[in-house]
Amino acid sequence: MDYSLQLLTTRAQCDAVLAYANAKLSLLTYHDAQTGRRTGNLTTSATNDTAELLSLNSYITAMTPVVPTLLPGKDRDKQASDLRLKTDRRDTLLARQNQQGPEALIEAEAEGGLVDVQVPLIEDLITQVTAHRATLSA
Repeated sequence: MDYSLQLLTTRAQCDAVLAYANAKLSLLTYHDAQTGRRTGNLTTSATNDTAELLSLNSYITAMTPVVPTLLPGKDRDKQASDLRLKTDRRDTLLARQNQQGPEALIEAEAEGGLVDVQVPLIEDLITQVTAHRATLSA
C-alpha cells in the first residue's frame, strides 16, 4: 500500500507512526491467538453439538409416538423419562447454538481472516516507515 511517507519529515514523526504500528501489530497478534483458540474450541463444540443434535432428533422422532403405546409400568416410565431428558438436552443444545454453534464458528473464522489480512498490511507499514526513517537526518 502507498502511504504518504513524504509528509513524515522527522525521525520523531516516524517513531510515532512506528509506535502506533507496533502497538497495532501486538494487538492483532494477541487477537489472532485468541481467535485461533476460540475457533479451535468452537470447531469441536459445533461438530460435536451438530452430531449430538442429529442423534437426539432421531431418537425423539422415533420414540415420541412409541411411548404412549407402551403398557403402564416401569418400562414405560423409564422410556418417558429418557424421552424427556433427551428433549431437554436437545433444547439446551439448540439454545446455545448462537454461542457455540456453526454460526459462532463462522464468525470466529471470519475474525481470523480479517486478522490474517491486517497483519501483513501493518508489517508492510512498519517496513516502509523504517526505510523512510533511515533517509531522514533528524
